[in-house]
Amino acid sequence: MNYKTSIESLPEKNYLAIKGFMSWREILPDEYSEWERRYGFSNRNLIDQLKLKTGADEAYSLFCNSCRRDEQFDWVCGNDLACENNNYAPESEEFKIIRLAPSEYLRIEYSYGNEMTGEQAAKEADDYFWNEWLKNNPYKSKIEGDYANDPETADVTFYDDENRRVIQWHPILKI
Repeated sequence: MNYKTSIESLPEKNYLAIKGFMSWREILPDEYSEWERRYGFSNRNLIDQLKLKTGADEAYSLFCNSCRRDEQFDWVCGNDLACENNNYAPESEEFKIIRLAPSEYLRIEYSYGNEMTGEQAAKEADDYFWNEWLKNNPYKSKIEGDYANDPETADVTFYDDENRRVIQWHPILKI
């Protein structure tokens, strides 16, 4: 695996986001209408409008900014498409403001080949963080345990399909 890691301290960041949710288990076809009624599906066609409103060139995925236990769908977690809100654009029906507090982050850059998609590469990098890096370093993740559901904390992912790489920032705390 071709991982580059570093620890970075990032300042407060404000994003404008297209809210979305995902479940930890597969949503079955006969459950789609109930999922849509309760959580909706993010409208990914709004990304160009989001970039224009925010003045940002890149969109990120913010994961676990909000999670909750759901009896039918297991864990339902925020999986938002977001841009840094450089223009201080206001919220609207389509776009919501998300503030991330200053934090230390583990930055993982993972370069991948043609044998996988960006989503598969992001899963590989995520598995590396949870199954290897955290176990071998004196840190804990700030999206689990006492910090779970902190509205100002999220994993951030950038998909750079052109250069076949994924960059993730995982909020961490030294133990």
